[in-house]
Amino acid sequence: MRFFYACAVVCVAGLQPQSALGQVGHQPESSPYRDLRFKQSLTPFGGYLTGGRASAGVGPSDGPLAGLRWDVNVAAPIWLFLEAAWSGLERNLIDPNEAPEDRIIGTAKQNVFLLGGGFNLVFTGRKTWRGLAPYLGAEMGLAIGGVVPEDSSGFSFNTRFQVGPMIGLKIHPSQKVHFRLEVRDVLWRLSYPDRFFQDPINAPGTPPVLDPLVKTDSEWAHHVTYFFGIGITLRR
Repeated sequence: MRFFYACAVVCVAGLQPQSALGQVGHQPESSPYRDLRFKQSLTPFGGYLTGGRASAGVGPSDGPLAGLRWDVNVAAPIWLFLEAAWSGLERNLIDPNEAPEDRIIGTAKQNVFLLGGGFNLVFTGRKTWRGLAPYLGAEMGLAIGGVVPEDSSGFSFNTRFQVGPMIGLKIHPSQKVHFRLEVRDVLWRLSYPDRFFQDPINAPGTPPVLDPLVKTDSEWAHHVTYFFGIGITLRR
């Protein structure tokens, strides 16, 4: 996370001024820079969310996602966005009363709905360079988990605050449509029941799911998430 934000500072300080200076010396028809003449877009997108099961191995992860995103330009390099997405994830089901080797008893599907908003800082401002517009950004919102009736371990994933940085690239073949490639680190906090810190009832002398001397009852889980979308101009 610290490395990501350090990169953001370098990019904002270095790349944004260069995007304007790079146009000097070019005739308009031969310049690699092109103005973006729209201020809003709607982007259906798909992707994949992975990683992030955390120390107990029970967090939802590893599944496809699909959603819709609305972007609006509020200043030369700054775009704000709102989005809603569905993701079909997978959970490990465990029995904390069993020994570690017998603890995982299966898997279950869990729908997770992601609602959020954030901003993108586009390095080329209101222009593209050879049709490309790279950006950094961040998002925050809610992750809302569906019911998993098969899980009797005491662990639940219902509504969680989610936040994360992102890096992406928009490809503009025209003013009417663009393609978006994005990688995001989605973070949410997992909370664990007391049973995860207690000795297994059916296997005395074996370690619990989580060591109470090392772990706390909650922790952040990271999820590297890949997005691909097709943006459609709404207002020019």
